[in-house]
Amino acid sequence: MIDLSKLSNVELYPAVNSVEIDRIESEMGLKLPKVFKELLYLSNGFVTDDGIAIFGTDIIAERNLTYEVPEYAEGYIAVGSNGGGKFLLMLANEESTQLLQVDCGVMNPEYATLVTTDFSEWINEGAKSFDLIEEIKNKEQLYNLVLVEQPKGGAQDLKKIQECYSIKTGLFDLLKGSKKLPFTMMKNISLNVAKKNLESLGELGKILKIIPSDMDTL
Repeated sequence: MIDLSKLSNVELYPAVNSVEIDRIESEMGLKLPKVFKELLYLSNGFVTDDGIAIFGTDIIAERNLTYEVPEYAEGYIAVGSNGGGKFLLMLANEESTQLLQVDCGVMNPEYATLVTTDFSEWINEGAKSFDLIEEIKNKEQLYNLVLVEQPKGGAQDLKKIQECYSIKTGLFDLLKGSKKLPFTMMKNISLNVAKKNLESLGELGKILKIIPSDMDTL
C-alpha cells in the first residue's frame, strides 16, 4: 500500500477518480499498472525536490506520444522522469510493479537500469533518484593507514604490512617514514578493506590506525 506521508519535499496534486483513469487508459489504448493507479487515486502524479516527476493523467499521454514510447519501448509506458534526461518505465499491464530507468534518447528497455522491483515500496522509501543514490555510493568515505608506533620487528614488520596492504611505496621509504610518527603508509583505502587487512595482521595491527582521508592528522 502506498503511503504518501513517507514522501518529503514533494509537490502533490489533486487525486483523480476511476472515470479519469478509464479515460486515459482508453486514450492510450493500454492498461495502467494497479500500483500506478493506486498512486493516481492519492495524487495525480508528483514532483520531488530531487527532480523526480511522476506523470499525472494530464500529461502522461502527451509525454509518451512525444517521445514515441509505444514505438521504441513497445509494451511499456513512461510513468515519469528523473529530471536529468531519463524516463521511468513500467510494463503496460495491471500486474506490473517493476520500475526501470532509460535514457530518453535511447528509449529501449534492453538498455534500461532497474530502479526497483516494487513501485509502492520505492515511493514509501522516498521515491529517491537512482542516479543520486549511485552518486552517493561512489562518494564512499576513504581512509588512510597510519603507523602510530615503531614496529618492534623493524623492517621485517614493515614488510608484512606492505605485503598485506599491497603498498607500492618501497620498503626503504617506509622504514625512513617510520622514524617520524605518525606516518601515513597508505592513502584512500575503503574502510572494509582497511579493517579486514588490519585484523589479518593480528598483534602487529595494533601499531596502525585507520583515519578518514580528509583528516590532516590524528
